[in-house]
Amino acid sequence: MTLAERLQALQEAFTGKSAEVDAKAGEITALNEKLAALEASVGEKSAALAESLAKVEELTKALADANEVRAKAEAKASEILASQESAGKKAAAIAAEVGVTPVEVVPGEAAPVAKSDEEIAQEWASLRQTDAKAASDFYTKNRTAILRAAGLR
Repeated sequence: MTLAERLQALQEAFTGKSAEVDAKAGEITALNEKLAALEASVGEKSAALAESLAKVEELTKALADANEVRAKAEAKASEILASQESAGKKAAAIAAEVGVTPVEVVPGEAAPVAKSDEEIAQEWASLRQTDAKAASDFYTKNRTAILRAAGLR
């Protein structure tokens, strides 16, 4: 091999390696651009995460404040309920002051339950079979309800 042939072979090898280096440099440039884009995305995500964490911290504080207010309100409500007396107890205290034996009235016991027309008619029918005088008095007192139950009014 002559010197010229060797020079020619080396130049061809160098040109091939140069093209290879240029291709690898292009790949590195593309990868660097992709890396920069991903780093920017990570920066955006980190900022969004920081905002979310700040919001969670703010909401946690607001929840703690709300729970504190709720606890105070419940305590106040319990205090108010404990200090209240029922109307029956107040009336019993007043009655006791004047010398009458106090009896507390439970609201459910004091209110009479209204009977339906059908119940009144059934009661009148059962009274007719047992006590005619009581049935007559009952009929006079509840005539309209008995007639309504019979469909006459």
